Amino acid sequence: MDEDNIQVEKASIDDAKRILEIQKVAFLDQARIYNNYQLPPLTQSLESIENEFNEKTFLKVILKSQIIASVRFKVNDGYVTVDRIVVEPEYQNQGIGTKLLKEIESRVPNAVALQLFTGKKSDRNIYLYKKMGYKVIKNQRTDQGIELLYMEKKP
Repeated sequence: MDEDNIQVEKASIDDAKRILEIQKVAFLDQARIYNNYQLPPLTQSLESIENEFNEKTFLKVILKSQIIASVRFKVNDGYVTVDRIVVEPEYQNQGIGTKLLKEIESRVPNAVALQLFTGKKSDRNIYLYKKMGYKVIKNQRTDQGIELLYMEKKP
């Protein structure tokens, strides 16, 4: 992939449908890992994601005028909650998740901390987050029995 040709921009509600499409294919790997195809990212509706645009900032990655990845985040009292880094499967493991996390950091330079969570069995995600300086701060089991790792990075 030619990094010079990818752009990271703020997404608009008009991008919601495409972002949701990417989210659903990107989270299929997670569904396989956990043997659970009812994960919230897979069952989210278009209306629900559109509503998120009212409270969160969405970023999109564009390559050849197509959205290939996205992330959303929210800032509250200096704490940045990072949510759902989604990358088209054919572009995964090529540095796009890293680029999105760095972009959030550059957009919120005075953050107290950046926080996110991932499943305990999601080795690739955990590797990326640890590489970016995130540390596990707590574990929690969901109603569906999935153990989540909550991670934080203090700039």
